Amino acid sequence: MSWVPIVNNLAFLIAAIGLILGIIAIVKTSAKGRKRGRGLAIAGTVLSVLSLVAVIATQGIYGNAIDKATGGNASTSQSAPKAKVKNTAKPAATLGEGDIDNGQYHIKLVSVVKGPNDYEGKPTVALTYELTNAKDSDSNIFDVHVQAFQNKVGLDTATYLDQTPQGYDPQAEMKTIQPHGSITIVAGYVLNDPTTPIDVVAAGTMDASGQKVSQTYSLQ
Repeated sequence: MSWVPIVNNLAFLIAAIGLILGIIAIVKTSAKGRKRGRGLAIAGTVLSVLSLVAVIATQGIYGNAIDKATGGNASTSQSAPKAKVKNTAKPAATLGEGDIDNGQYHIKLVSVVKGPNDYEGKPTVALTYELTNAKDSDSNIFDVHVQAFQNKVGLDTATYLDQTPQGYDPQAEMKTIQPHGSITIVAGYVLNDPTTPIDVVAAGTMDASGQKVSQTYSLQ
């Protein structure tokens, strides 16, 4: 019965009972118990173990055969539950606009333009982006991380004195966004090089899904 599809489920139960009874019989026919029937007890125990192994092996074989025949989508009583294999490949970054933080936020990178010098007289750029809270609860200022790079090196956040980029609000990133609300944010960054293109990358701060939105902007 261990080799017969579907029926081998019953064989598994019988073999399990047989294994328990076989072990009891071995104990009862030990040197301290009755000696008669010890060979039969050992034989029954071995057969029960072999039956259990056969059931597990055949279920795996039948399950794989069904998966191949149906393109891997079949699910029957013959195939044991399969553990989900985690996809370690990170999805490619979406260009310009997309979801981040496992779909809890939607971001659109609008523009990068040269801004006024910072308080130390260093050149800056102003990044404008729109952030939408796609959650059913208020946003958290620590959920989203937006960063600008030049030559793969992160740029420092700009601090302005008298002159600021148009629409710039240093407190904008700290504001709470209600569910399904949106806000436009203008952030300033200190340039490492006045001509090298700017790479902007937005992602969830603690997100393991790998969702990212990126865009490259030329300064020329």
